[in-house]
Amino acid sequence: MAKYKHKDEEIEEYIDLIPVLEGLYMDKEKFLAPIKEVKIEYA
Repeated sequence: MAKYKHKDEEIEEYIDLIPVLEGLYMDKEKFLAPIKEVKIEYA
């Protein structure tokens, strides 16, 4: 979730990485294989 100054409510945000990698002609399986965990911390 993200909070912006111009909006009163939070907005769900995400990046669909697969199409980005495909658009860059990268091997998505090879790129994503080393990623074991994703952790989001709030500042």
